Amino acid sequence: MDEEGLALVDHDGNDVSIFDDWQISMMGFSARDPFWRATVAHETNLFPSAAKAIETTCLKCHAPLGSFEAHRKGMPYSYEMMLADSLGLDGVSCSSCHQQSAAEIGKHFSGDFILDTTRVMYGHYPNPFKGPMQIYVGFEPEFSDHIYSSGVCAGCHTLVTETLQPDGTPSGDFFVEQATYHEWLNSSYPSQGKECQTCHMPFIEDGVIIATDFAALEERQPYGLHQFYGANTAMLEMMRENQDTLDLPKPEGDHAWDESIANNRISLSNAAVINVPSLYVFGDTIYVTLVVRNKTGHKLPSGYPSRLAWMELTLQDRNTKEVIYKNGALDEEGRIIGRDHPFEPHHQVSKSEDDVQIYEMVMSDLSGQLTTRLNAAYQPLKDNRLLPTGFSRSHSTYDTVAVWGTAQDDPDFGVNSFKGIDSIEYRIPLYGHKGQADLSIAMHYQTLPSRWMADLFENDTLELVSHFKTMYEGYNSHHETIDEIGIDSIDLSTSSTSLIGSLTAFTISPNPVYGAMLQISLTEKVVMDSHWTYAIIDINGRKIQSGALSAQISLQPSIRQGVFYFVLFNENKIAGIKPFTVL
Repeated sequence: MDEEGLALVDHDGNDVSIFDDWQISMMGFSARDPFWRATVAHETNLFPSAAKAIETTCLKCHAPLGSFEAHRKGMPYSYEMMLADSLGLDGVSCSSCHQQSAAEIGKHFSGDFILDTTRVMYGHYPNPFKGPMQIYVGFEPEFSDHIYSSGVCAGCHTLVTETLQPDGTPSGDFFVEQATYHEWLNSSYPSQGKECQTCHMPFIEDGVIIATDFAALEERQPYGLHQFYGANTAMLEMMRENQDTLDLPKPEGDHAWDESIANNRISLSNAAVINVPSLYVFGDTIYVTLVVRNKTGHKLPSGYPSRLAWMELTLQDRNTKEVIYKNGALDEEGRIIGRDHPFEPHHQVSKSEDDVQIYEMVMSDLSGQLTTRLNAAYQPLKDNRLLPTGFSRSHSTYDTVAVWGTAQDDPDFGVNSFKGIDSIEYRIPLYGHKGQADLSIAMHYQTLPSRWMADLFENDTLELVSHFKTMYEGYNSHHETIDEIGIDSIDLSTSSTSLIGSLTAFTISPNPVYGAMLQISLTEKVVMDSHWTYAIIDINGRKIQSGALSAQISLQPSIRQGVFYFVLFNENKIAGIKPFTVL
């Protein structure tokens, strides 16, 4: 912002300076990120013979301008060179995006994007006033609407790494470390005109004067904020607390840091939403069906594979406050209680407190063992990250964004993957508790899970790893909450003395349903008679069909494609519930 407060402010006088906002972002800090630096040191220590190749790949995206300039001159570019290079230390700065030409935009990966070297800066404003940029930085501003396309992000957010053998030699295999751009392509966002920038660099309606010292300049609108809305609050908070040791820029006051962290939290709060289409008590158990919907245009979580999201459920006696059941809680070290080793499987039904639903990508090495090292990664053992709306297994990108592990057998990740949801049934034991209880449900997110960090810190004799470990050990906020809901005053009393499990009382066939007829079969323990009735509930909890139970039930014409719940009643008591899909 200029001293008179005329330029680079919105209509309320708020500072929206491109430079001030961008420098306090994970993009601006990409070359100074202590976790990234520790990871590079760890990887090159494990594979010393491949150190040069590892650094070359990493620096293309984390120090793109320094790397590009060196390679353009036919010179190598190393981590040590970056430390002495102001261009590299600027991280993903202006030219990294605004000098990308429209030629083959979106077709590059692993940092091999093309920059226009004719000193042109592309922007989305037609007929740019060229004087300020020409005078101050010697660049020619040019209009090109490709700068607002997701293709600008593709070069770094499609990263393929070479799989190394234990001795550091290439195996000939490659691993897709992240494919956020391909995930976006395989979603409904492109057809809706939603680009990466729509969410991560949102536009404001206010017109803004975008250069200082030229009083006659007209406002430009819409104006894209450059604070960069992401999800990595953990690193931003750690870096704010360690500005001096990291030699970071120090804007006046803490407002730039506060705004950057707050905007990341806003981004996370818009990432997913939880619904509870079904909850009932039967016998000594509560049956809860959760539906989690991904609201982003990519997998959730996306990007670097350390990141994970998970569900937490807590049932508490309303009067005594005694915790009856807890699933997905963290211990004091930030570890998810009940998480299996080497990894937690995907769950369609959670039958105990240890069945925690964790959305993550888990990597294996060439021997099939769990690894957190990118250069050892060969293929996923698990990838059940929430899919974006519109996702299709027949899309041309599926080989880079596939579902892995037991989630492949879950209809939400198969025939229903286009819906961008996951449905999980939780069976919560009551242990004889009566009266009323409150249920809290939350979806959490971690950038730096303790298990991943523990693997990294095995090499804490390395200076950069030790440096980051000190910062991490002083960091207390181990997670963020994406969404949470509460259901209060649940009546735990029931007159039933025998439990008929929600998935064992009956079967539905076929499932998925391709026609208009359901076949209903009860187990040997129950007999179909006049006491049995049914209801069909949609995913929003609305009853759309009901009647007396029979072996064959015709679906009403209003029941079209989607996920539904078949609820079985015996003398008005719920005896079972089962999801089914209509195609």
